[in-house]
Amino acid sequence: MSIVLTVACAVIAALAVMPRALAEPAPDPADGPAGANDWSCHPSAAAPDPVVLVHGAGTDAPQSFAELAPLLQQAGYCVFAANFGRARLLSGPAGLPSRVNWPGTGPMAAELTGRVVYGVADIASTAAELDEFVGRVRDATGAKRVALVGHSTGGTVIRQFLHTHPGAASTVVTLATPYRGSTFAGLPAHYPDLAALGLDGPQIAAQVYGTAGAEQAVGSPVLARLDAGGETAPGVRWTAIASRADEVITPPRSALLAAPTGADRNIWVQDGCSPRPVTHAGLLTDPHALELVLSALSDSPPAPC
Repeated sequence: MSIVLTVACAVIAALAVMPRALAEPAPDPADGPAGANDWSCHPSAAAPDPVVLVHGAGTDAPQSFAELAPLLQQAGYCVFAANFGRARLLSGPAGLPSRVNWPGTGPMAAELTGRVVYGVADIASTAAELDEFVGRVRDATGAKRVALVGHSTGGTVIRQFLHTHPGAASTVVTLATPYRGSTFAGLPAHYPDLAALGLDGPQIAAQVYGTAGAEQAVGSPVLARLDAGGETAPGVRWTAIASRADEVITPPRSALLAAPTGADRNIWVQDGCSPRPVTHAGLLTDPHALELVLSALSDSPPAPC
């Protein structure tokens, strides 16, 4: 029996005696970074659309947007963020009991030890949580539409959300979102223990990033369905920001639109200021990347380096 299967069996055995509250966690859309979730904020004429920030897989809103949220607030935006996509241990892949969710041994092991991991649920479920949160934001602010900013998996969640709610947003900005999937070529170096078990990039992504990771590999049926209707949504101004040094979304060009049209834009964070070794996570802290987000939201020319 392989080591991975041994771990799986141990996890399933533990699930059998888990309290129901732990096995079926409720979404937690309450927490947010500094600068976000002022529910008394009223959008101004200069920034009429509240900005909703959507984090990636295996992280949360406070970690992801600790720098971007205050920057946007200082620029006059009403900013909102939530923790989405907690693992749900309910249904799994071939070879495992169907009543057990298989979000990956990483997220699952964390849940078993009481550590909450976000961004690892399936894209559709997380998009449903985003739908609920956007509704709360619109009710609180009176805004008809919002602007959406997503990092990595967060951008895919936004795409799924707009697939069924095309009129809900005016603007979308994605950072390192794999529109056509990722080979996750850099993950074996990041997780040598998993690589030593013979797991390749997509298999490691499924372990570390859960169902969301598996659904964003090259050839994913989820991405094929989203791409079939076009990579963007009608009536939405779209900006895709990517880094040539991205080690998680590979090839990095997958994080750019295949064929931007109209007001849509593709931007390398290195444009005009190469070399700039900005990693996947670094797109959330690099000053130039953050300025590019501001430029995209205000529909102004990309900020210079």
